[in-house]
Amino acid sequence: MKIKYCNVLVTKPFNNTFTYKAKIDQSVSVGDLVIVPFGRKNDQVGIIYEIADSLKSEISKLKIKEIKEIYKNLKFKKDIIEFIDWIANYTLAPKGLVLKLFITNNKLVENEIKIIKDYNYNIKKINLNSEQKNASSFLKKFLVKKFNSIVLEGVTGSGKTEVYFEAVKNILKQNKQVLIMLPEISLTPQLEQRFEKRFGIQACIWHSKISEKKRKEVWQKSHDTNSFVVIGARSSLFLPFKNLGLIVVDEEHDMSFKQEENIRYQARDLAIVKAKIEKIPIILSSATPSLETYNNIKKGKFKHFFLSSQYSGLDLPDIELINLKKEKLDKDKWISKKIIIEIEECIKNKSQALLFLNRRGYSPLTLCNSCGYRYQCDNCTTWLVLHRNKKRLLCHQCGSIYPIQSSCPKCECTDCLKLIGPGIERIAEEVKTYFPNNNISLMSSDNANTPKKIKKIVEDFENKKIDILVATQIMAKGYHFPDLSMVGVIDCDSGLMGGDLRAIEKTYNLLQQVSGRAGRTKKTGKVFIQTYYPDQPVIQSFKSRDRNGFVEQSLSEREQFKMPPFGFINAIIISSSSKIHAEAYSRKIIKEDLVPKGIEIFGPVEAPLFLLRGKYRFRILIKGDNRQKLNKFTSNLVKKTPEPSNVRLIIDVDPYNFV
Repeated sequence: MKIKYCNVLVTKPFNNTFTYKAKIDQSVSVGDLVIVPFGRKNDQVGIIYEIADSLKSEISKLKIKEIKEIYKNLKFKKDIIEFIDWIANYTLAPKGLVLKLFITNNKLVENEIKIIKDYNYNIKKINLNSEQKNASSFLKKFLVKKFNSIVLEGVTGSGKTEVYFEAVKNILKQNKQVLIMLPEISLTPQLEQRFEKRFGIQACIWHSKISEKKRKEVWQKSHDTNSFVVIGARSSLFLPFKNLGLIVVDEEHDMSFKQEENIRYQARDLAIVKAKIEKIPIILSSATPSLETYNNIKKGKFKHFFLSSQYSGLDLPDIELINLKKEKLDKDKWISKKIIIEIEECIKNKSQALLFLNRRGYSPLTLCNSCGYRYQCDNCTTWLVLHRNKKRLLCHQCGSIYPIQSSCPKCECTDCLKLIGPGIERIAEEVKTYFPNNNISLMSSDNANTPKKIKKIVEDFENKKIDILVATQIMAKGYHFPDLSMVGVIDCDSGLMGGDLRAIEKTYNLLQQVSGRAGRTKKTGKVFIQTYYPDQPVIQSFKSRDRNGFVEQSLSEREQFKMPPFGFINAIIISSSSKIHAEAYSRKIIKEDLVPKGIEIFGPVEAPLFLLRGKYRFRILIKGDNRQKLNKFTSNLVKKTPEPSNVRLIIDVDPYNFV
């Protein structure tokens, strides 16, 4: 029997494959998952990328190692291999590290577990309103074995979830798999409950907080089971689905879909690519679709349906701006009298209130009143945030914890600490002075950092065990609370500052999303926005609900300056524990390089967050008018100047974060 030679891609930072030979008794095919010896390891996981009957001349004289083991019944289909190639080419990441997104560790593929291969769904019939029925009929036309990208837009409370559940039902009847992607783990518990109530069975959950046993079970189910549903975070996109029939990206606008560690990718965009490769439909659901998505609708690339009214039939919440230049706040107070009066009214009517401030902790800046010393992290160029509930100062970048000192470390003045600005703990403390007999709770990533804790807070709020909830953006989207009738935004101005090209869009979306929590079921809600800049165009657009005008203006500005989606950007981030080495290497990368027409280089410059986790950081921004040309130029730039061992380089294609 002729020896088969296999080119194997391993889960290591290499772009190339490595050649192995199959044993005489081994039957091999492209996509097989294998164990091979690699370096000092004898149990390296890989995937067979290519098979040949003979060796290439340049490697024929080398000693070729044998494939140690082929996993039974575990094989990646051709579509997954094509998806791996696409991700590597687009993100400029090594193929081996892209494969590691799919096979995070050996435990996922070892010891096949017994799983239920058939599910009995007990789908509950629900009453859709006429607009939802029209939306459902519209979606149904595209639920065929063909790529279609459909945007399901609707005002908050319009019942988008129930509409795409109808699409899920149709796909399950075809005995196919469904992936529902969420931007944050915090949204999982409520959607999980709604799914179980509707379909009579639990969906499979996939995110970083599930147990290793559960992770292995869901991974193997996705490979083996015909008809089942996964509700998952970004990484669910890399499950080895055997028979995927539909992808739903809920809250598609949310910037949390952008992965900011290791390989940088936008999960929503990758989901669209996956749907295209698999030739299946994808639904992008949002009350505030991203500007990129709107642009694709305008160009006719995406289908579009808009739900214009709330399911309850109630009008959308009334929006009132509170001009803090006119309504002066008392010293060390952060909540206007108007909001306090409205909370009183709310509680009197046995309703609930939500106060929103996108700032964790008690105070974002602590300084000495005597000498002006500012408490700063030793490892990052960022101020320490006081977390009074946990009695500590915390760096929100690296997580370093510092004790609260009674005296200034610089001038040794005692009792000179001055706290600048509020976090949600400080807001809750102020609310308590006005409403001492009411239940007031906090919700942020500090106390809602596991699915169990999130579920507890959400259920307590749903069951009216909480009267007033003070929360960050973790509560701003996707939730449905029947008795929540009033929302107060404490500071909407902070999101408008800074050099982030998406800051304005993010602020608008956040305001619309958080305001949409009020008045969804029983009576029209009220929304109050505290601002020092009531005439700012984005705030005026939000107040008048002129989203179309805001979108058109924003797209026009992006086009004028050739910014995404009308231009393309890559970022190169260089970091090192030595400032000199980081700067020298960043300058060396761009030195004397011929820049082709249509490409511009900006930098290197010190990153706004110059020191992060003890590493000095420099940024280079490369802008171009063609994605393929820009990626090729960026790749060549990096290849010709390999990074030294004491320097780390990251390429961020389509950056969202500019710090």
